[in-house]
Amino acid sequence: HKSNDKVKTQTRRERHFKERALTLIISAAQGFYIIHSYINKHAIKDSNMLILLLVLITGTLLMVWLADQNTTYGISGPMPIVLMSLVKSIFNTHFPKLNSSASLITMIIVLLVLALFILFFIELTEYRIEYNDIMNISAKDIPSYLSWKLNPAGSISIMVSLSLFMLTNNIVNFIGRFIVNHNFETHVFNFTNPVGITIYLLLQMILGYFLSRLLINTKRKSKEFLKNGNYFEGIQPGQQTEKFLGSKARRICWFGSIVVAIVLAIPMYSALLVPHLLKEVYFTTQMIVFVYIGINIAETIRAYLYFDSYKQILNKYW
Repeated sequence: HKSNDKVKTQTRRERHFKERALTLIISAAQGFYIIHSYINKHAIKDSNMLILLLVLITGTLLMVWLADQNTTYGISGPMPIVLMSLVKSIFNTHFPKLNSSASLITMIIVLLVLALFILFFIELTEYRIEYNDIMNISAKDIPSYLSWKLNPAGSISIMVSLSLFMLTNNIVNFIGRFIVNHNFETHVFNFTNPVGITIYLLLQMILGYFLSRLLINTKRKSKEFLKNGNYFEGIQPGQQTEKFLGSKARRICWFGSIVVAIVLAIPMYSALLVPHLLKEVYFTTQMIVFVYIGINIAETIRAYLYFDSYKQILNKYW
């Protein structure tokens, strides 16, 4: 198949094959590192290394298959799976050990409420750009506008950035144990030092920005405006519209990604300032991610319910 730009698009089978190949490579690298770590700690023997690696890779592919099935027949793809793992981690790790003073608990609750308020603001607020719709002649008093969320990437950027951050840590440790010594373990790519936290937050901002730009896709939107005859006041259709939307999208996407990074940075850097509160602060971070993913799942359900109200019309033409 070819698009209007004469760029070849991948068929579903080709895309499926490349996704599975990439999943296989990443799972094999991470699985080998995990097994090698347990062998160095004398937790397991190296005699059954290949069997353990096969089990880890099989489990990874099973999780990916479940996420695909949930994308086709369920809601929000892999997000519910990540949500359930967070619930398990919260209950098993933090609730039995949350023994602190009343002032400390109050401070954590205030911090959590403030972070959640900012996330709700980011997720529920839209940036609207008014434009002239030539097909909307009968309703001149009702303005037509192009609406963008302040953080279009949502919780996807958090999950991807965490995965890439941990994958980088595993790759560096894996290479270091072959080149330096078998006990090599870097402390740069973790959340126990300011360098690691800063690297993760920069990764989160960059990924959040590019994922948001990918989802907004100003180039496609400008072509839709050119095809439909819609235009912005004082902006010519075509290249000027694309530049205009691009400048708006840059500001919105950077704003959203930076705000999300700041929300995540507050509890992470707080854990460095007060190390004895590490578990409580980590619990706060998990709750922030938990609620953020929950918001995205709720929005997906709301979108499904919206389209269900037009089900008869859509089934007629699709």
